[in-house]
Amino acid sequence: MSDILGAADFYLNRLFFSAGALAVTLLLSYFLKKSIDLVFTGVKRKVADNYVLAKTRTIRSLLKNIIDVALFLVAILIILSDWGINIAPILTGAGILGLAFSFGAQTLVKDLIAGFFIVAENQFNIGDKIQIGKLEGEVNKMTLRLTVLKDKSGNLIYIPNSQITTVIKLNKT
Repeated sequence: MSDILGAADFYLNRLFFSAGALAVTLLLSYFLKKSIDLVFTGVKRKVADNYVLAKTRTIRSLLKNIIDVALFLVAILIILSDWGINIAPILTGAGILGLAFSFGAQTLVKDLIAGFFIVAENQFNIGDKIQIGKLEGEVNKMTLRLTVLKDKSGNLIYIPNSQITTVIKLNKT
């Protein structure tokens, strides 16, 4: 009889720990999200441009989602470990998945680095008429990831910044 009560007590303690871990995760998530809201509220007061405000809303939403995913993944791993499940294979699989993701994101990282140097070195700006390889047009939009040209016909040409090797800045005539 005492074995049954001991086992029940053992599982009851694990259930309470699991509930506590989830409660702490929810509280931490709530406070982190509120702090993000406070930061972005300050930004909202200082910026009047609707385009920038839309970008900040997107970034705020992404940050909140990242916080939720990260916190709940850590909480689940802690709870699984408490229940006696070996989490080493899960962490190993996550590491391998992260490595695969990093190989897939190589081009994105190259685009961002190239875009940073284009902006930092002031190679060209929005409104400049440039030629990249055989493509020619007016710079319509620039981000760290890509450059958008508008050709003579009004077509938009999207060029990833990592593919820009030579730029000819044309005279405005």
